[in-house]
Amino acid sequence: MNTLHFVALVRGTQQAGYTARFPDLPECSARGADVAGLVIEARRAVLDHLQALSDAGEAWPKATPIEQIAVDAGVIAVLIDVAADDPPIRVNVSLGERLVQRLDAAAEARGMTRSGFIAQSVRMSLGEQPRHDFEGAGRKLQDDFTALARKINEAIGPNSVFEKRMADLDDRFYDGVRRAADSVSAAMARRREASKTTGGTAAREADAPE
Repeated sequence: MNTLHFVALVRGTQQAGYTARFPDLPECSARGADVAGLVIEARRAVLDHLQALSDAGEAWPKATPIEQIAVDAGVIAVLIDVAADDPPIRVNVSLGERLVQRLDAAAEARGMTRSGFIAQSVRMSLGEQPRHDFEGAGRKLQDDFTALARKINEAIGPNSVFEKRMADLDDRFYDGVRRAADSVSAAMARRREASKTTGGTAAREADAPE
């Protein structure tokens, strides 16, 4: 299994979403509502495109280094990494019609292509651990990002423990401010009453005959 890096040219905004195109894969593109979603879709798009090339018996394009990619204003160059099998070579294999039908049915049931199913079967026959095909790798990648997004949302999103703690902290803070304000108001009221009482007593003493 190899890790390939293709440059994606990304443009967009948080309000409108983001799009990506790949200079080395002209027919490949991706779109996402946010950056995390764009990365998921970009990896899926690259994996699907490479798989399509493999199924067509075409060679994979060589990835251009990011420093050699020209970037227009308002565009960001991002490296998209994908885990893929060895570059494919076309092999002619003759199989019985019924066997091919059973092969295709088994591959479809596992969410795999014919080529991916054959390659995995060969590895297992050679004693190697089975590897995920392109579609399986793409699904796992999406599941990983979905789980990560869920954890982030649970940690700091709406109705999360973090938000509830912050709301409780805010309530305690404002309650403390209100209590302090009430204490100050009460103290000032007592002082005014004391001043009135002291003033009244002094006036009566002044008016009293000697």
